[in-house]
Amino acid sequence: MSYYLGINKLLPTNLNPPFTLWLFHPLAYFEFPTALLLWSFFCSVLGYIGALIAFYYAFSPSFLRKNLLILSLFYFSFFATVMNTAILQLGGILLFFIMAGYYFYQNQRHYLAALFWGIIIAMKLFPALLFCYVLKQRQFKVFSAMIIIFFIALLIPVLVYGVEIYTIYATALSHALWYGDSWNASICGLVFRLCNEQTLSQNLIMIKLIYAFLFLVFFLWYLQKLGPAQNNPINHQPFCLTLVMMLFLSPLGWMYYFSLLIFPLILTGITLLKKENTSRTISILWLLALFMINFPMDYVKTYNMTHFLSRISFFSIHFYGLSLLMCLVAQRKYLIGKNDIPLEQQKQYLIPVIAILLFGFSLPTISFITHTFF
Repeated sequence: MSYYLGINKLLPTNLNPPFTLWLFHPLAYFEFPTALLLWSFFCSVLGYIGALIAFYYAFSPSFLRKNLLILSLFYFSFFATVMNTAILQLGGILLFFIMAGYYFYQNQRHYLAALFWGIIIAMKLFPALLFCYVLKQRQFKVFSAMIIIFFIALLIPVLVYGVEIYTIYATALSHALWYGDSWNASICGLVFRLCNEQTLSQNLIMIKLIYAFLFLVFFLWYLQKLGPAQNNPINHQPFCLTLVMMLFLSPLGWMYYFSLLIFPLILTGITLLKKENTSRTISILWLLALFMINFPMDYVKTYNMTHFLSRISFFSIHFYGLSLLMCLVAQRKYLIGKNDIPLEQQKQYLIPVIAILLFGFSLPTISFITHTFF
């Protein structure tokens, strides 16, 4: 729970929006080990359901039946999944709400889609790019319902705790200067890493202006790159690009939310496999994007990044992976799902993909075993 709710003050400061804290407030009434177990189980199950929805849209039913176990292992070995589980973050819940909303959206159950998306926007704010997605798709009914649900969710903490809860939240958020830490893969994180800890406060206004300018440029680029709406077959490109841009544009594009990238990663990879004239360079770029997104970097604070070159190179590797995936998604107008991949095509990428995932999984696992038993 957040320190500003007056509960469990010994826990680290939590800057989740008030609605998120109200929603999970009942966990505070359990003993800490019980609450921890419930939270871990809840997040893991919901995250896996979200991944299953992504698999459902990406692969044909026959392929999914034959390969569900392997795909599930891939999801649970993904570095973002491992770290999200380890530090008890909201990545699994984000994946579930966004993918469940997409499932209802594609099945014309628009009010349920609006319910899931309106709630998750109130919980984490940066999924608000979904507003632009539904507007671009000309789904005005979904947009209106999302707006109503979003504002109702914002109002609930006011009714429970009073309007000052948002004043305290805004004050706490204004004092946060950890945007440049290594796990922040957004454009905001890169801009903050341009300055070291000593000069950050002196250049804060300039940093925010640079970020605001880049945000506007890439937001307009995103709107221009959204592919056309298509239902038969479904064109998933607009949704995939929205998922990537959520993390790229948000100041809170943390690596442990990268499970949201599973769907665009899969569809761009499948497209490369199925396209006969795909250049070897593009294939290598996709593998490079996966490698950088899945790179098992420890959490490093800005003040521990001593050199400028290291801040904008090694400690920004997740940003470059996210940026590369963004370009791969944006270069295509169509990303079609329900794919069946022949065995001979699978072999081209299977070994390097397994190697990348094992690398991302093995380092945190070895670190955990070392710290626990030695």
